[in-house]
Amino acid sequence: MQKRKIFLAMLFSMLWLTGFAQNDVTGVVKDGTGEPLIGVSVMIKGSTTGTVTDFDGNFTMKSVPSSAQLQFSYIGFQTQVVNVGNTTNFNITLLEDNTTLEDVVVIGYGTMKRKDLTGSVSSVTGDKLAAVPVSTVSEALQGKLSGVNVTAQDGRPGAAMTIRVRGGGSITQSNDPLFIVDGVAVSSIDDIPADNIESIDVLKDASSTAIYGARGANGVILITTKGAKEGKAVVKYNMYYQIKAKPTLMKSQDAYYYVRDRWEYMQAVGYGDNMARYYGLGAENGNHLNDYKNVSSHNYMDDVFQGGHMWNHDLSVSGGTDKTKYFASANYTKDASTMKNSGFNRWNISLKLQQKIASSLKLDVEARYNETATTQNRFFSGSTANINNTLVYPWMFNPIDGPLGNAATTEFGEGNIFAEPQYNPIAVINDNDYLTKKQRVGLNTALTWEIVKNLTAKTELALARNWSKTETWTGPNTGRDLTSQAKLAQGDGYSTAWTTTLNYDFADLFKSDAHSLNLLIGNEVLGSRSNTSTILGYQYPTSWGKETAFGQIQMAQDRNQSYFTNNIGVASHTISWFGRANYNLLGRYMLTFTMRADGSSKFAEGNRWGYFPAGAFAWRISDEPFMASAQKWLDNLKLRVSFGTSGNDGIDASAFIDQWVSKQQADGSFNYTTGDLKGNPDLTWEKTISRNIGIDYSFLNGKFNGAIDFYWNTTKDCLMLVPINSTSGFSYKFMNAAKTSNKGIEFAFNYNIIDKADFNLSFGITYNYNVNKVEEVPADANMDGQMRFASTAMNPSKPYIIRQGEPVGLIIGYQADGFYKVDDFNVVDGVWTLKDGVKDCDVTTYHGSENYTLADGQKAFPGMPKYKDTNEDGKIDQNDVTIIGRMAPKHTGGFNFAGRYKAIDFNANFAYQLDGKVFNANFARSVHSGNNTKWAAMNRLESKFDNHWRMYDLDANGNLYPVTDPAELAALNAGAEYGLLGYVSNDAPVVSDNYIESAAYLRLQSLTIGYTFPKTLISKIGLSNARVYFTGGNLFCISGYKGLDPDVNTNSAMDPNYSGFPTPGFDYNSYPRSRTFTFGLNVAF
Repeated sequence: MQKRKIFLAMLFSMLWLTGFAQNDVTGVVKDGTGEPLIGVSVMIKGSTTGTVTDFDGNFTMKSVPSSAQLQFSYIGFQTQVVNVGNTTNFNITLLEDNTTLEDVVVIGYGTMKRKDLTGSVSSVTGDKLAAVPVSTVSEALQGKLSGVNVTAQDGRPGAAMTIRVRGGGSITQSNDPLFIVDGVAVSSIDDIPADNIESIDVLKDASSTAIYGARGANGVILITTKGAKEGKAVVKYNMYYQIKAKPTLMKSQDAYYYVRDRWEYMQAVGYGDNMARYYGLGAENGNHLNDYKNVSSHNYMDDVFQGGHMWNHDLSVSGGTDKTKYFASANYTKDASTMKNSGFNRWNISLKLQQKIASSLKLDVEARYNETATTQNRFFSGSTANINNTLVYPWMFNPIDGPLGNAATTEFGEGNIFAEPQYNPIAVINDNDYLTKKQRVGLNTALTWEIVKNLTAKTELALARNWSKTETWTGPNTGRDLTSQAKLAQGDGYSTAWTTTLNYDFADLFKSDAHSLNLLIGNEVLGSRSNTSTILGYQYPTSWGKETAFGQIQMAQDRNQSYFTNNIGVASHTISWFGRANYNLLGRYMLTFTMRADGSSKFAEGNRWGYFPAGAFAWRISDEPFMASAQKWLDNLKLRVSFGTSGNDGIDASAFIDQWVSKQQADGSFNYTTGDLKGNPDLTWEKTISRNIGIDYSFLNGKFNGAIDFYWNTTKDCLMLVPINSTSGFSYKFMNAAKTSNKGIEFAFNYNIIDKADFNLSFGITYNYNVNKVEEVPADANMDGQMRFASTAMNPSKPYIIRQGEPVGLIIGYQADGFYKVDDFNVVDGVWTLKDGVKDCDVTTYHGSENYTLADGQKAFPGMPKYKDTNEDGKIDQNDVTIIGRMAPKHTGGFNFAGRYKAIDFNANFAYQLDGKVFNANFARSVHSGNNTKWAAMNRLESKFDNHWRMYDLDANGNLYPVTDPAELAALNAGAEYGLLGYVSNDAPVVSDNYIESAAYLRLQSLTIGYTFPKTLISKIGLSNARVYFTGGNLFCISGYKGLDPDVNTNSAMDPNYSGFPTPGFDYNSYPRSRTFTFGLNVAF
């Protein structure tokens, strides 16, 4: 008995000693390729004891109990748990985590795991953005997110990108989404380097956006930048050098056709002899017409454009302890663009600090400075309607360097602007300058206090100031009036945001894990204002250059056209209260309710408060017991339903106040008078009601995953300009008068094709279908807008329109119906009379009709363009104007391939658009410019219209004569495909569907190949990571568009003096995109 007791005591002692035995353990952690992983968290499960792996993936832990479990976790990899036992050295391989359910998504004023989301959110990580070396984040977003459509302005340096989330519901106000960077609203994200971004999350439905109330109607784009992290200091340097090939350019006519077309046109307007003398045409001037077939044509586009390059450098350092963490970065971009005297420079400096003041109190501080400088030239300053200010001028200029005549350019009359050497595009560029500098500084602070367990208070204060200065110099050798101008515009502004939230998690109050409830309440106070001042000096001595003129800008000689304006902006203030409740039952049934109340100074008393509720429900079907048999292959199947309201307060802060304007008089005094806009104290919010049904899915451990969403957004109380009685002294006022809708489908699909240790390959695609419609609009609203590439003499004068039952972005005009041929007429005794059934056309007037004797009252003559009688009233006139283009696309998206083979990675990104239209205004300008001698020396584009009708031929002596004999005229134009070009007598381009083209395209945006050096090799020189890569950008674009690029919108700004609403699909004065070749380096120390 005694022996048994002794034996049991010894046994228990051994077991006790075994249970409490402790050993030092070491090990190495690698990825599936065998490369060491740096910074892997190694923790004793269930405790706070742990460490992280070093540069070589090694770790060491002291006194680890043999009964413990080690947990290895690393972002992007599956967490692994191992038993310690008697093992003292571990060799751990972590596998990449292809599932996205545990991903943390940024939502309004907080974060949430993707599996718990009830709203519609699209996300992209910073590493995917950084993989595409571009100067702006917006450009990198194109085609990557479902429900988000990104349209380029064009290829100019610092070009704005138009971002639309589910179409946009406003007509006259901003459709830009709300941009939130690290919790602070900003006006643009184009000044943020892609290297600095941790993630981008896009909130699309009301259950997600309603928390932002009056600012959330157009969607919310949340950007999280890289922040402070605990650990040893890590220094990263990323750079790339980009070579820009000389872009594809518009081609102008060759020398022979230019000379002949100009001669014939000037003959029609009565100046044919002038052209003959200058170019040496006809018997009296040497008969040199055919000699121009051997003369090279000088296309000044080739002189204006060249190859370009861009540098980008990004340096960052991060690290810290468990109490103090820091992150600092500096970024510099220098873009020497392909157009002479144009470029873009940008500096970004940021600093983030996080200090743990106490166990329950944390302070975050972020300071950010941004500076940009954009250099353009005369072709991009001022109004696009001014011929001297546009990119079309280079191809318009006289292509004959050595004319074979002996006359002066004065023979061209007003048209000498296209022939005088002093007016040539290079001289104009060198005689003009346009420089814009912008600076912005911001300071954000946040104090987070865990008052008691699960109850957290946070207060954030964001302060920002901005400054801008634009110098525009027009030299004395520019334009017909030979007058120099100096214009200085300066601006400044501020913005403030003070946000306080209280968040409580009821986890400890529920006795069962079956329930979870989280409540958020908050208050936000916003303020902003901007001021501008402009001084224009008109006419300086011809000997003065830019520096002299700006140094003495007040010394302008023409006091009548010089002016000074100063605008102190109306401050905008908003106070808000908001709340959100998230409830989860059994991990399968999720409810979200959001409410926000906004009070804005942008509206008059009585209309300042808006209320924006939203609710959502989600059901994780895959976790239901009846789905147990499918859980081996089904990771996630979730149904989401949401409904809610958000608002749009993106209007002028003084829209409810009467507008007054001042003007400086010749004696220096000012007078004040009413402006165009009468204030409307009854204005209220534009409100968007959003309905969404979505499905999230994931199969086979994330091998297949994605989402499908169906939405229907209705925006009511849209602001419209409505004319009012002129006796009031005003022209119009804004009214809440219209209603629009956007209905659509979004689809995102990801397929991890291969996922092995040495090789992985994935594919992703997004598809967006959006149908926009104007549901209601008052008949008396301002619904017609100009294209702004020609004067109001355009026909029709305002082709962009808004119509009930149609989408925003309509173009009206004439339907082309060929041209009048000889067979359309009966010619009796020299009188040309239209045959029965052939309708006359009274759309505009043309030079050359004088060559024919026409029937009384008849307008049509051979070669004149013909249009359809759409109203079938028996005649063709301005009453036949009809819709000729629905410009906005319905089908857009993108797809990508990404993979890795051992140390080699590759990535290909494509963007596509399946429909939509483009109005090729360059062709329209080329074809229709007329008006006597004003365009006498102007060249034209090489286009589909080249094979056009001619009314003149050459006689035996080489002189022009009008062909009036029917048989001879028919023979001369037997193969003509288009009517007369450029013979419009009033300089009024006729807007027709001849210039409407498909905007469908498929573009290879980027193709990247990279190589990551083995860590075992680079660690010897103190590097923890090193990668080199090559990227080809804009390598090809498949499209039927005859212009430069179908993905263009050069008139993206909304001008209330003209249209006041979007004019999509407009191509005029566009800066061509280049094919780029980028060499990059990423290193970490």
